[in-house]
Amino acid sequence: MSIVKTGLSLINDNIDLFRGKKIGLLTNATAVDDNLRTILDVFSSNAFNTVRVFGPEHGFWGAAPDGERVSSSYDHRYGVEVVSLYGEKERPDKEELEDLDIIVYDIQDVGLRFYTYLYSLAYMMEECGKLGIQVVVLDRPNPLGDRIEGPIIEPDYNSFVGGYSIPVRYGLTIGELAQYFNKAFDMGVDLRVIEMKGYRKEMYYDQTGLHWSTPSPNLPALEHTILFSGFCMLEGVNVSVGRGTVHPFKYVGAPWIEPGRLLKALKSFRHEGVAFRERAFVPSLSKYKGELCQGVEAYVTDREKIKPLNIAIDLVHLIYTMFTKDFEWDTAYHEAGGRHHFDLITGNGSVRRAIESGEDSKTVLPAYEQDTRKFEERAKEFRIY
Repeated sequence: MSIVKTGLSLINDNIDLFRGKKIGLLTNATAVDDNLRTILDVFSSNAFNTVRVFGPEHGFWGAAPDGERVSSSYDHRYGVEVVSLYGEKERPDKEELEDLDIIVYDIQDVGLRFYTYLYSLAYMMEECGKLGIQVVVLDRPNPLGDRIEGPIIEPDYNSFVGGYSIPVRYGLTIGELAQYFNKAFDMGVDLRVIEMKGYRKEMYYDQTGLHWSTPSPNLPALEHTILFSGFCMLEGVNVSVGRGTVHPFKYVGAPWIEPGRLLKALKSFRHEGVAFRERAFVPSLSKYKGELCQGVEAYVTDREKIKPLNIAIDLVHLIYTMFTKDFEWDTAYHEAGGRHHFDLITGNGSVRRAIESGEDSKTVLPAYEQDTRKFEERAKEFRIY
């Protein structure tokens, strides 16, 4: 039995908000209630008028691989048009909104700045603000709790994997983040958040009693998501993070890495809350698809002590210094367009330059502690729980 009731599970307490309205949904397969019914099933059973569905990265059913563009379509099962916001465009057109009374957002977030679902919400809010369309967010837990970490993204590094002056790990629920977007960036949206019941801000997802809803194809469990909070940085260099294996973001490797040397050097940092071993794997997606990669596997042993961002910076530092001949910064992944993808993920160019100068997390990350404190203070205004 779930301890936490999500916004979707509390629809019956808010019937008047939806009944008689022409509704657009920005959602995907993560939007299920306590009985694992999809949001479209829930809305249909209440005779709500769902006119149109908007789908984010990975598509409405959450099945498309990372970074793969998705076409708009028609869902015959539910009899609705599905407009892709990760295909030819990332914002809805005016004509796709102007016949709607309200947009309802319900997607399970992961609490990290580089997750594109956030920007689908932010862009939708901006467009709805222009047209006077109400936005209703059905709130869900932040799987990583309320911890805030990492640099705040600098304006010159805004992209669809980072923006709106938020740190790497922002410690807010999606409803709280929507409130931040609306006020901090003057979006002028008539915003309503359907709050959860039973939720405490410090909860990790497995403390909510909710079933894990697989936010994207490469986050199969909470452990992978905790590691993803730092290891996504490694997608900015030419290594595999295990996409297309059973353990994405637990594996890090490449065909040219000597795993024994890397493991020994990594252990010398004495990171807390994590254990490492050598690991060989063959990714079926993304970098080195179909090739044997050698590297390391990470295990979360204490999620309160682990610092995945520090570990990731140290891994990049080690791979850069130990395997310089083969190492490359990625400038193409996730449509980086010639910019360093690592910079877009970290939110600045200074971390990369520091690593090139031989620095590791002990000297790189303290420079951003003030960013963390600033956002912690700002976030208090938008906290619901």
